[in-house]
Amino acid sequence: MMKLYVRYYIAFLVLILGLWIQLRAPVIFKIGRSTPWAFFLGITALYMFSHVLRMFRLALLTLDKRESIVPLVYAHVLTAFPSSFLPFKAGEVLRLISFFSVFRNKKKAFAVWAAERFGDVIVISAFILALRIFNVPMPSAMRLVSMAFIFVSIIGVAGLFSVAKVFVYLNRHLVLSSCSERGLKILRVSHVLHQVEIAIVQTLEGRMSAFLLFSLLIWFAEISALAMFVNHLPAMQDDFTNLFAAGLFASLPGGDGVSVFGSYQSLALVVVTIIFLLGMLASSRIKIKRK
Repeated sequence: MMKLYVRYYIAFLVLILGLWIQLRAPVIFKIGRSTPWAFFLGITALYMFSHVLRMFRLALLTLDKRESIVPLVYAHVLTAFPSSFLPFKAGEVLRLISFFSVFRNKKKAFAVWAAERFGDVIVISAFILALRIFNVPMPSAMRLVSMAFIFVSIIGVAGLFSVAKVFVYLNRHLVLSSCSERGLKILRVSHVLHQVEIAIVQTLEGRMSAFLLFSLLIWFAEISALAMFVNHLPAMQDDFTNLFAAGLFASLPGGDGVSVFGSYQSLALVVVTIIFLLGMLASSRIKIKRK
C-alpha cells in the first residue's frame, strides 16, 4: 500500500509538471521547430540513458539491502525533475529526504547519497582536469568556474578523510581522559559521525571499480547529450572537444547555453517522469484487477 505522504507528493509533482509544461510551452515549441525530430529524440534518449545508468548505480550501492533497490529507483525518478530546476542545489535536499524515506537505517540512506555525490565530484573533476591538460580553449569565466570547482572538490574530499582520521584520535582521547558532560556530548556526536563513515565505506566495499565505471559512463552520456544539444546553438563551434567542454560547463553555474538547455533537460525529465507515473498507474490497476 502506497504511503499517504507519497501520494501527496505525487499529486504535487503532477501539479508541478502541468504548470511547468504550461509555462515553458513557448520554449518547447521553439526547441521543436529548430531541432530535427530524429536528432532531438536521439539526444533525449542519450540523456535518459544517463539516468538509467544512475538507477543501476543506485542498485549497485544497495546490493546489501536488495529490498530497497526498487523503492530507491522510484525515489530517483520522482525527484529527478524537481532537482533539475530547483535553485542552489535544493534538489539534493529533496533527494536526500526521499532516500531517508526508503531506508529504515538513516545512516545507510546518507551513505548512498554521499557516495553518489563523491562519484560525481571525482568524475567531473577528472573531466575538467583533462580539458586543462589538453589545453581545450574555454572562456575566461569558465576557467574560473573550473578552477573553483576543482579547488572546492579537493578541499572537500581531503577534508572528509582528514576529519575521519581526527575522529579516531578524538574518540580515544575522550574515552580515556574526559568525564565532563560536554566531553560526553562530543563523544556521542563523534560516534555518530564515525558510524556514518563506516556506512559509507561498507556501501562502496568491493564495488568501487564498478561504481567509478558507472559514474564515468553516466557523465559521459549526459555531457555528450549536452554537447550535441549545444552544437545547435548559433555561437558554438563544431570541434568535438569544444562541444564537450561546452556540454560539461553547461551543467555548472554560468555555463554557455545553460538557460536553453535547462528547459530541454527539464523537458527530458518530464517525459521520463510521466512515463514512470503512467507505469505506476498501470501496475496498480493490474494489481487491483488480480485481487
